Amino acid sequence: MTSSPRVCYSYSQTATCRFGSQCRFAHGEGSKTTNGTPLDDFFATYPAFDYNSSASASSEFYRMCDQFCWNKADEEREQAHSDFKDALVQQFNEIYGTDVNNLTSWHNLCQIVRISPIPDTLKSCREAVKATHVNIVDLIHTKVTGKPVTIFVSEAELSKYTKAKGKFFPRDNAYAGGLLRYLLRRIMNPRQERVSSSGQRTQGRRRRH
Repeated sequence: MTSSPRVCYSYSQTATCRFGSQCRFAHGEGSKTTNGTPLDDFFATYPAFDYNSSASASSEFYRMCDQFCWNKADEEREQAHSDFKDALVQQFNEIYGTDVNNLTSWHNLCQIVRISPIPDTLKSCREAVKATHVNIVDLIHTKVTGKPVTIFVSEAELSKYTKAKGKFFPRDNAYAGGLLRYLLRRIMNPRQERVSSSGQRTQGRRRRH
């Protein structure tokens, strides 16, 4: 099965497209979608796919790939995956905010990742979130599914979970906001735990790649 003609997600969100007149998707005025969330708008560009907004967006994306018989080498899948990652980042920003100086946004994030007690200052909130290992895709999904996010004891454990579930979040994205950057981790090359002489677990430093 092949997908029906769809509108260009990039154009529908920004009125621009790096492919210009060479883009294979519609750039018509009627293509702009702004009534839903970024993920709603992304899936709306594939009208042949019956998107379930109450389900995990990641599982829905993979289900859509199966419906359209896309494999990883397909150009259309690559474009769709790129647009999906943009929508994920925009969805995070919409839910949790982008202003690193907004204490209310930090308190909301701390509550979701179960930091207790919730810190009183911006600096303490940033430090607490930076020390917390959580899958960012799950942070987005919890607002829809109501399922609590899992807190991992280390970056390595978070990496194992992310790879097993396929819940990768784009580390380098033009839409990434300030709060989001405190949650990004080295999923493909995680720091390994070390045990000190006192028995306390720490994480070794690695160069960024």
